[in-house]
Amino acid sequence: MGPNPVDFICLTKGMFMKIYWANSIFSAADRHFNELCVKTLRENGYTVLNPQENTFNQGAIECNANEVFSKDTEMIQECDIFIACIDQETIDCGVACELGIAWTINKKLLGLYTDCRQFRKGEGKMYKNPYVTGCIKSRGVIVTNINELLKELKDIEKSE
Repeated sequence: MGPNPVDFICLTKGMFMKIYWANSIFSAADRHFNELCVKTLRENGYTVLNPQENTFNQGAIECNANEVFSKDTEMIQECDIFIACIDQETIDCGVACELGIAWTINKKLLGLYTDCRQFRKGEGKMYKNPYVTGCIKSRGVIVTNINELLKELKDIEKSE
């Protein structure tokens, strides 16, 4: 099994890139994982746009589909880099839709795939939709842990 996906290394502070964090936000486990990853990215100097932090995604108030779509789309338009966590058995449908929007408006794309089943052989290997992974790889890479994600972000920063 690979490294713990929430272990991290501290890279140079002061980056100015805005990141849109896309992942499922509805289970306690997903919300906790998102909080850890977003915290790590922010501690490394990145501005992170996290739809989980929008009031209508807190679970306690009414949610209007038009408001969700508008706000999340505005955040995607504002970001420099779109990061999609693709750990779920089936990639979250909201993440897939957001990814399509980010691709259409030419955002840099990164995928985070921490599920240990990706390393299995045969029947136990986790399947990922090649259209989605192809979309990510057309504008970036898919990494397997937060350390690799931070290194990739640093490489992107150096290339700009």
